[in-house]
Amino acid sequence: MEGVEEAPAKPPPLVKNKSRSRRRASVSAECCMPVPAELREKKVVPKDEASKERVKASLKDSIIFGSLDEEQCHEVIDAVEEKSYAPGETIINQGEEGDFFFIVDQGSAQAFLKSGDEEPVLVKSYKHGDTFGELALLYNAPRAATVKAETECVTWAMDRATFRAIVVESTQRTRQLHEQFLEDVPLLSSLTRDERCALADVLSPEYFEEGAEIIKQGDEGTKFFILESGEVEAKANGMSVMKYSRGDYFGELALLNNEPRKADCIAQTRCKLISVDRVSFKRMLGKLEGILKRNMEEYVGYVGQGLVSEGAADEIDPEIEELNDLHD
Repeated sequence: MEGVEEAPAKPPPLVKNKSRSRRRASVSAECCMPVPAELREKKVVPKDEASKERVKASLKDSIIFGSLDEEQCHEVIDAVEEKSYAPGETIINQGEEGDFFFIVDQGSAQAFLKSGDEEPVLVKSYKHGDTFGELALLYNAPRAATVKAETECVTWAMDRATFRAIVVESTQRTRQLHEQFLEDVPLLSSLTRDERCALADVLSPEYFEEGAEIIKQGDEGTKFFILESGEVEAKANGMSVMKYSRGDYFGELALLNNEPRKADCIAQTRCKLISVDRVSFKRMLGKLEGILKRNMEEYVGYVGQGLVSEGAADEIDPEIEELNDLHD
């Protein structure tokens, strides 16, 4: 979550597209002009394997790094440096220039806001995986609060230049790659460019090794998947019913019908997928009624194999109408 100390008094406009999320905009502001990757020297702070694993674990819990892919996360792991603070020690000072972005690795910290001659007021607490300090770096704004270590606190710190270079540039690059990929997905061919750009903003990259279970039969459906690379096989009751390759999608039926997953989906090779959560799926893909209806015949064909219940096809129509209402 973003800390209170980063918020400038009058932040500049972040994005023109209103459909893009506020969180993503905070790490992609146009005021930042990072040096292109091919022109800059990547920062590498030596670490042992145990430390690298700790950084990796912290990144998993950090919202701001949610849009980075596996390769970009490795660059972050290399670049951050460990900074430790004793209980009560100041990490950042209200009013000072921002020089570092922080991820809390161990312990906890607290943010205090001082107004005029009044005593500082506790406004936020930070724990493992929480981040603070990004907007002061992005917008050259002074720190809006003081953050102090509440307990023995270990953080991973990234300097201003490296933060801009890695996080801003990587986020922009990831979005561009996703937009290019979505153009080649037949399902999404009816979407406008702006709609594909908006969809690219809510995609999350996920990796699965060969043999890994992506979807488990009987589980609740919470995500819709598009396969970017690799191969996936769907099995219902142990029987192979479908194989997927680049550009194919799966997982939509459980979201449409609000039913448990009807099949296992297993990675046949190492796979990279991009996923969309249930809320974004309903909000952004509701206009694909025609395509989904055309696919209903394929779903009905699976009835005898146990992939779709006999009433599922009848249930899709009202669900699609509901999705369209949400979209409109």
